[in-house]
Amino acid sequence: MDRIIFSVLIIACSIQLAFADTCPTVKDIKANKLAGWVAYDSEDSKPLAQKRADDFIKSADQFILAEWSNRGKTGNSIHCFYRDVNGSDLEAYLTKSNLVPEHSKKWYSVSGAEQCAAGNNMCKFAHLDNQPRLARK
Repeated sequence: MDRIIFSVLIIACSIQLAFADTCPTVKDIKANKLAGWVAYDSEDSKPLAQKRADDFIKSADQFILAEWSNRGKTGNSIHCFYRDVNGSDLEAYLTKSNLVPEHSKKWYSVSGAEQCAAGNNMCKFAHLDNQPRLARK
């Protein structure tokens, strides 16, 4: 019986890791594989106009960092920042809601937010389980 429980736990952990998410790679951005991700202006936190979004897609060359905060109107969303080929910040970011950082030493606190600059494939996060729960008696 203990082996069955242990096996179920191992499988559950493996499934959890398999569903870990990361910021889009530069390759994904260039191929416009951004399902669920929205580009925002870094200055005013408003969605980018189409021309500006097209410029962002064209210019993205390097992942900088992922940032998460559970405060404000964009709480529980991941922001992914990129640079262009010259190393300049793009003054825009990609965001997706209902995500939280995975517990690891790659994430660190900065001014009330969690950040990860360890590399795109190292900054992992998980989807929040927003399913309603039934009260127990």
